[in-house]
Amino acid sequence: MVMTSESQSGSKVEISVQNFQSEVVDRSQQQPVVLEFYAAGAAPSEALSQILEGLIARYQGKLVWARVDVQANPQLVQQLGVRGLPTIKVVKEGQLVESLEGPQEEERLKSLFDQLTVSPAEQVRAQIAHYLSLGDRSSAMAMLKQMMTEEPSNLSLHTEYCDLLVQEGAIEEAERLLSELPADAEGIGKAKSRLFFVKQVQALGDVASLKLLAETHAEDQQHLYHYACALVVEDQITEALDVLLNMLRLDKTWEADTARNTMIQVFDLLGKGDPLASAYRRKMFTLMH
Repeated sequence: MVMTSESQSGSKVEISVQNFQSEVVDRSQQQPVVLEFYAAGAAPSEALSQILEGLIARYQGKLVWARVDVQANPQLVQQLGVRGLPTIKVVKEGQLVESLEGPQEEERLKSLFDQLTVSPAEQVRAQIAHYLSLGDRSSAMAMLKQMMTEEPSNLSLHTEYCDLLVQEGAIEEAERLLSELPADAEGIGKAKSRLFFVKQVQALGDVASLKLLAETHAEDQQHLYHYACALVVEDQITEALDVLLNMLRLDKTWEADTARNTMIQVFDLLGKGDPLASAYRRKMFTLMH
């Protein structure tokens, strides 16, 4: 078996007739194999190799990079129907699933590699996100419910389902399900935060009315607070955070630090690592200090 030193770490392997079965067919049962046909010293081949070297490394072992020197392996070239250079063939679960001939753009390869490496769970997540982007909560919830049946110990699915229940107005069911989950369940902060804001504004009126009250009572913290909560429920998060920042400017300590605590709840709703939450955390810190 002929390998480069890099192949021993799982990143790149040189292919011959002798190791094709073990390094391409067999390994493709665990990870997709990107099979590159190249000619040493040929500019188009070297350009593609450079792209592959940087790109495949980003997938952190989810792809196998296998290389065939066409001059040293004419039998493989003939068997696999390689007609020009450079050529890429992708083998997954023992089957040829893609064939690309000629120079390739990095973005096209990235799109292909993304599709190859996405897990079944990630595929479902992507479909749920697609439904939500279309405003189709019922389809998203149906898919989540199916996933909850298949993965009952994955509590993040349960908290996400509760979050959608709140958005659909099924408050009692959401409260019941949340009460059955551990306090540290992944995503529970988001669902509980949304539930808090929905319950806060249930009896207050619509956003337009609350906005009018806030504008005509520009220094009344209570009206500003109600308006901010309503904006959150309407998913106007940036506007809500701006109102809460204004409350901090007016009075940092109003009602036992309500403005600051409410901003923190909005950050919980946005989720860890959200760029909007990070930006407004900095603004809040600046105002507080």
